[in-house]
Amino acid sequence: MHSEHDITIEKLAVGGSGIGRIDYQDKKLVVFVPKSAPDDLLRVRITHVEKNFLNGEIVSILKASPFRREAPCPYFKDCGGCSWQHIDEKHQVAQKELILKDLFKKFLPEQKYDLLPTVVTSNVFEYRNRIQLKQMGTKLGYFKPESHDLVDIDDCMISEKPLRDWLKTNKSKIRPSDKLLKHELKINAEGKVEFYKIGAQSEGLSFSQVNRFVNDLLVKTTVDLAKGTNPRSLTEFYAGSGNFTFPLSQISKDLQIDAIELNPDLTAKAVDTIKSQKLHKQIRFYTTKSELFPLRNTMSSDLIMLDPPRQGCEKSLLVKIAETKPTFLLYISCHPVSLVRDLQVLNQNGYHFEMRHLQIFDMFPQTDHFETLCLLELA
Repeated sequence: MHSEHDITIEKLAVGGSGIGRIDYQDKKLVVFVPKSAPDDLLRVRITHVEKNFLNGEIVSILKASPFRREAPCPYFKDCGGCSWQHIDEKHQVAQKELILKDLFKKFLPEQKYDLLPTVVTSNVFEYRNRIQLKQMGTKLGYFKPESHDLVDIDDCMISEKPLRDWLKTNKSKIRPSDKLLKHELKINAEGKVEFYKIGAQSEGLSFSQVNRFVNDLLVKTTVDLAKGTNPRSLTEFYAGSGNFTFPLSQISKDLQIDAIELNPDLTAKAVDTIKSQKLHKQIRFYTTKSELFPLRNTMSSDLIMLDPPRQGCEKSLLVKIAETKPTFLLYISCHPVSLVRDLQVLNQNGYHFEMRHLQIFDMFPQTDHFETLCLLELA
């Protein structure tokens, strides 16, 4: 603890930190260093000692990485919102691709794949249509990394322009609070800015893809891949309010879709869309846990689609899917670690799915997060 070392950062890791190594006795110890960049030569102080790795902080940059830049946001140094603003966007994408490849190499060495070029847009800032802010007293902003200390902000560069404008105009009008509050600032379906305390109204309907620019491309690619499988039926798990469901229904009027979603506010919104578009003969929404649906219902043997939260799918659901032996499986992942873990489960017990399409969608520039789209075919 608190010892200092000169290390070179090799690459970036899930979670956003850089990876370096130090010699200790007869072995090399991994050190995770936040706000570092690949090829940085750093003076680092050890801040945490774990069983298999160390955490460190930058004391000084001895030689800056060629991929390093001055972060555009004035709050970046202290704010826990973005992890990679100090790295140019092209290399952010390269590191995301490397993270995914490393995970496949470590956990799925037998899985053959071709990683297609990452889908990006020009909206590397001003892409979020909603942000969640913390408030204490007159401070409004984000926590510092690994802390509950609040960074007071007047602007957030990754949020869309109407949200940035609202913050600059209205922040001073917010009533101070003597306890910690959480707020959502978002652009609603009508294009208007809403600001409210989380819990004060339904949070369910606020769920949407935060980056509409990349989401449009993700939906289009997903529909194109699904169309190529020529499905007669589709079972869609974690369907939300129909971000993919309704575009998928356009593949064919004969395509029967069962969509499963736990949040009743989202399924209610989807049912309203079904009524307004007169799709009740084609789409059925179920309000239930995804892992419970197969216990009473038959899944599609043509195409099953998964778009789970960060923790991935329940193992029991994956086992049921493998036993159903669908010809094709579409998996949209927002966390690469859960993706490779779930693919491991799917390929156990004699089942094997071949990778037909693997592609990253850079939904969250300036951070280590990304979406991955997979199309799998039962071998």
